[in-house]
Amino acid sequence: MNHLFGLKVSATTIKPEDHVHSPAAVAIYTDGDGSVRGQIACDLRCVAILGAALTQIPMGAVADSLESGELSANLRANAYEVFNISVNLFSYRPSRRVVLSEVRFEQNAALAESQSSWKRDAFQIHIERYGSGHLQLIHRA
Repeated sequence: MNHLFGLKVSATTIKPEDHVHSPAAVAIYTDGDGSVRGQIACDLRCVAILGAALTQIPMGAVADSLESGELSANLRANAYEVFNISVNLFSYRPSRRVVLSEVRFEQNAALAESQSSWKRDAFQIHIERYGSGHLQLIHRA
């Protein structure tokens, strides 16, 4: 993400149970058989700063989205592109192709069904000039 945004990005591991904010975006990744292979869930602050950082949208747009509780159209489109690029976080053998299947935003931001064996990695993401938000990476262990 450092190279994608041209900004300093850091991620601090947190406990999954510390990720208490409701997701405002859920990206669902599937393989060629349509099986869910992974998900990324972000709170509103995280998805807003990811969307803003991609094309250097001013922080005011992030503040407006946080105040209204909804992402603007350009933040939503940019976040979708960030999630699309993030497909590379989910690679499986034997060379199964994984694609971004859908992104669910705001009221529709529910996780796809997963199994108890799946692993949840939670992070506080900090993007230079934009601040921090919470992100969960949910994947097959």
